[in-house]
Amino acid sequence: MREVNRGDIYSRVVRHVVAPMWAAWEGSPYLKHLARLRRAQYRTLEEVKADQFRRLRELLSHAYAHVPYYRSRFDAAGVRPEDVACLDDLRRLPVLTKDDIRANREAMVADNVPADRLHPRKTSGSTGVSLQFSVDDDSMQWKRGCTYRHDEWAGWRLGERVGLVWGNPEYKGSWRGWLRNALLHRGTYLDTLRMDDEAMRDFHSRIMREKPTLLFGHAHSLYLFACFVRDNGLEPPRPRGVISTAMVLHDYERRVVEETFGCRATNRYGCEEVSLIACECEAHQGLHVNMDTLVVECLRDGRPAEPGETGALVVTDLTNYGMPFIRYLVGDTARMAADPCSCGRGYPLIESLEGRIADYVRTPEGEYVSGISLTENFAMVLEGVKQMQIVQDRLDHLVFRVVPGEDGNQGLEADIASLVEQRFGRGMEHQVEYVDSIQSEESGKYRFCISKLDAAQAFRAGEAARQ
Repeated sequence: MREVNRGDIYSRVVRHVVAPMWAAWEGSPYLKHLARLRRAQYRTLEEVKADQFRRLRELLSHAYAHVPYYRSRFDAAGVRPEDVACLDDLRRLPVLTKDDIRANREAMVADNVPADRLHPRKTSGSTGVSLQFSVDDDSMQWKRGCTYRHDEWAGWRLGERVGLVWGNPEYKGSWRGWLRNALLHRGTYLDTLRMDDEAMRDFHSRIMREKPTLLFGHAHSLYLFACFVRDNGLEPPRPRGVISTAMVLHDYERRVVEETFGCRATNRYGCEEVSLIACECEAHQGLHVNMDTLVVECLRDGRPAEPGETGALVVTDLTNYGMPFIRYLVGDTARMAADPCSCGRGYPLIESLEGRIADYVRTPEGEYVSGISLTENFAMVLEGVKQMQIVQDRLDHLVFRVVPGEDGNQGLEADIASLVEQRFGRGMEHQVEYVDSIQSEESGKYRFCISKLDAAQAFRAGEAARQ
């Protein structure tokens, strides 16, 4: 068996020279946060909780004093920040929904955070509904440090190359992005919007040459690439680890990924609004809750769910003072584990995530298109859409279920037709269905993209298309 990829000489240069100099030039403290988070990860659960609650009290005081929306929200609930004497008291505040954010976005911005310290964000996640919000600069640096620490749990080290099975690489938008990627981030991308044979073969050639120590990407997309490598008899890359995110990594997918690449797959969970929520460690006994920058509640009927019970996830971001997210209802469900992890870290474990599934679409030409990537190319660019769902009922047919926005749907069908041809080719037919609402599944999770093709059918169709 070929030796596992190791970091090259330049990765050490990045780690000890380029990254510190770049952080100093940017005025970014993320490396200091990373060092602190490394030291903090083996604290006892009691120590972690004490630090978490201290930061929560500071956030609540800030939100009441400087965020008009939360001041009125606290007053309506009859709660002052000092009334929250323990984590259980946090439940006296109502949850924050996506509709709340859309309706009160301007009032949710803190009056003491300069506008030039706020970074606008727009996401639809896996819900198919666009959401606009802001993250302050300090929060972004905390999230960056936290993400790198969890990347290290999969065996990667700062400065080493990464193969990314991901959509719409941001670095291509400017020469600065190209330079940053070449010198610092060192990412090689397989765009999940075009996972055809040619693109996957090209990605395989590049990562075999560049030898990344980490493969990172959407769960389904990593699985599809692993199947491509296996089914075409290609020599598999040998990273130290694989990080799977954005959707549920099913057991059958994990087996294929791990057997193909010869290493363990690390399951990660997060969302654009608050970044990393939970992640597996090297013991792979569940996903450690990120208590260093978040408060994560798992609730069933308004109470904390018992271990093994399915509950709704509610998250408070302890770092984003510019536009606080306090008791944010993410829209996903999970089951908490009863026992701690054997790794020695005190963070509680999520036993399993429920309902975080976004299917991929298969084109008549044999390409795979990630459902997560489609949110960025349909739900986020179409005007006049309140909510959307894409259903593939045949290999050559899609159904677009659309809840129209208040401004109507003039020109919408022509825009959808244009996007379908761009993304799926002329062989893909489609229809648009206007509906009053799109219901969640029994799990409580709304799925933006649903494929009614079973895996075997899709693979057989792909083989036929290539012949």
